[in-house]
Amino acid sequence: MKAARAGPSAPGSKQIPIAQDPNCLAGLSFVFTGELSSLSRDEAVELAKRYGGRVTGQPSSKTSYVVLGADAGPSKLKAIAKNNLKTLDEDGFLALIATRKEEEAIRQSAREMEAREKAASKAAAATAPGGAGGAGAAARTASENLLWTARYAPQSLKEICGNKGQVEKLQAWLGSWAANVRSEFKKPGKDGMNVFRAVMITGPPGIGKTTSAHLCAKLAGFTPVELNASDARSKKLVENSTNIMNTSLDGWMSGGQKTNAAGVTITDKSCLIMDEVDGMSAGDRGGVGALVALIKRTKIPIICIANDRGAQKLKPLVSATYNLTFRRPEVNMVRSRIMSILFKEGMKIPANVVDQLVQGAQADIRQVLNMLSTWRLANNTMDFDEGKNLVKMNEKYTVMTPFGVINKILGPGMFLPTTRETLGDKMEMYFHDPSFVPLFMQENYLKTQPSRIRNLDGPEKTLKHLELMDKAATSISDGDIVDSLIHGPNQYWSLMPLHAVCSTVRPASFLYGMGAGYGGPNAMSFPQWLGQNSKQSKLSRQLTDVQARMRLKVSGDKSEIRQSYIPSLFPHIVQPLMEQGASAVDETIEFMDEYFLTREDWDTIVELGVGDHNDAGVLKKISTATKTSFTRKYNSRDHPVAFHKAEALGKAPKKLAAAGPVPDLEEAFDVDDEVPEAEEDEKQETDDDPERDSLIKAPKKGKAAAGKGKAPAKAKKS
Repeated sequence: MKAARAGPSAPGSKQIPIAQDPNCLAGLSFVFTGELSSLSRDEAVELAKRYGGRVTGQPSSKTSYVVLGADAGPSKLKAIAKNNLKTLDEDGFLALIATRKEEEAIRQSAREMEAREKAASKAAAATAPGGAGGAGAAARTASENLLWTARYAPQSLKEICGNKGQVEKLQAWLGSWAANVRSEFKKPGKDGMNVFRAVMITGPPGIGKTTSAHLCAKLAGFTPVELNASDARSKKLVENSTNIMNTSLDGWMSGGQKTNAAGVTITDKSCLIMDEVDGMSAGDRGGVGALVALIKRTKIPIICIANDRGAQKLKPLVSATYNLTFRRPEVNMVRSRIMSILFKEGMKIPANVVDQLVQGAQADIRQVLNMLSTWRLANNTMDFDEGKNLVKMNEKYTVMTPFGVINKILGPGMFLPTTRETLGDKMEMYFHDPSFVPLFMQENYLKTQPSRIRNLDGPEKTLKHLELMDKAATSISDGDIVDSLIHGPNQYWSLMPLHAVCSTVRPASFLYGMGAGYGGPNAMSFPQWLGQNSKQSKLSRQLTDVQARMRLKVSGDKSEIRQSYIPSLFPHIVQPLMEQGASAVDETIEFMDEYFLTREDWDTIVELGVGDHNDAGVLKKISTATKTSFTRKYNSRDHPVAFHKAEALGKAPKKLAAAGPVPDLEEAFDVDDEVPEAEEDEKQETDDDPERDSLIKAPKKGKAAAGKGKAPAKAKKS
């Protein structure tokens, strides 16, 4: 594992000289190894690039100087001796910047600039739009209105930066398509590609995947038909709107040398390009499955393009396609292409500034062109500092894992006196994953060797280390208080920046450094709090069940049950099994029934034991035969139930009559409560009134009965 750098021992102690020429290190190649005394590794590399030098990772025969620091790498020292390379210390490197002869640097720089200008002018002439006359002027005017990414899109395979071998494979596959169709895709060919009806191009964005697919299709005589993430690509639309025969509908309807709406020359053959297939979302439901079914019976070549081949949704496509992995092009490949574009645009930007733009954009050519086209609106030149600020403003936001965040923020580079990271940059580390980063910090902040105590020794070092740990722990405790306000009932989300400082930035500012706990993701421990928190939640639920059953015999809340009753129960239901074995099973079960405890409650009481009664030690002292006998006898008997639900016994609960709201237990009258006098008088009057007695029948009136001439009512059967 690569060791972590501890940083300079005396940062900022030496003054950086002012060079006589901005390109005084032009033509020189440097390798840095070890730790310098006043400059960090990043600062030294930036200083070399600022003055036109080239920095590589490993020394070779072409290396001009190796700058040595403390604790230099053994492999690089061997390479120095093998190639007989010149070495410099930090003072020699700074002196070289200040004293290198201006004429020598100018001659070297002039030779390189002249070679670059010739290459750029040659490339610009080769790709100039149109010839002389009205057609050429019209083409130039039309191209001036396009974005730079469209204006300078590659028109030939020579203009594609990097991935030459992959592009040649794709072109060969498209060129042999007709023969593959005739052989029914049974002849693998040289690279084994000819048995596949589709190719999947994968790689990071902005490196020319889609451009290469379109260019290869046009050069092979196909009409590219593209469907990307902005189009609907559901199962029905893929099946109905795609012409799987080896013909172009545009060519059948129009014919001749014409272009379609996208400006592509129409031919009698088509090629389907499915861009961003890993971006198929819920709106494209069934699209991947329909695409796989289409590939199995297609008569046209299909090129699928994705950023991440390992995406879960692309698994069905992996076995149905041939994978072509595109990688980021080298900086020198992109530099030559960018320099030719700058020559045509009349911009004068040094090569080291272009390298900085390419590295800052992670070799994303589209982003570099967009940055330069925006800069061109106001300026024709750019120096090193302006390029650095431009990269900073347009840098890509990449989400880091908690391992990467902790490695970076606990490393030595974030809090040095010469660091350029602001407080906002350090707080941004927290927002990569606000829920996990504080947990990782709490788990790993004591595992570093702080840089603040590197120059101390003896008791003074120990006391200073304890002081730093105390400050960090206090800050983490303050962060827990802030977190309770954020996730509490009021949810003060505006306190998240304060939580970032208290839980992550401030503890790291005390204990940043290096050591056994630092150096890579494998050295960082995953938060054990997650497992302990899950165990605590489970035991809390189980303790609630124990307290609910025991409440018929004891009085106490959960805390009292945990602290007083469970330790008192241990000698009666656990310890006899440890000492007497299976002979104590009956006595134990009888004691448990008195408190309505179940077999699961016994496990809970054992798991809640601490000290000498912890579960690991207790279970070792109870034999397997005793446990088996205890479980078998408990399951074979009937036990008193403290409470039960009617549904458990197969009875549905009766619905209460709608006679008003059901009173709470506190509002219900007890048996001994006195009934109000008004209610007693009303009840007595009701009992004495004969008209309200159901057993007394009132006689009917005689005249009314005789007038109606109805038969007398029959006697009511008792």
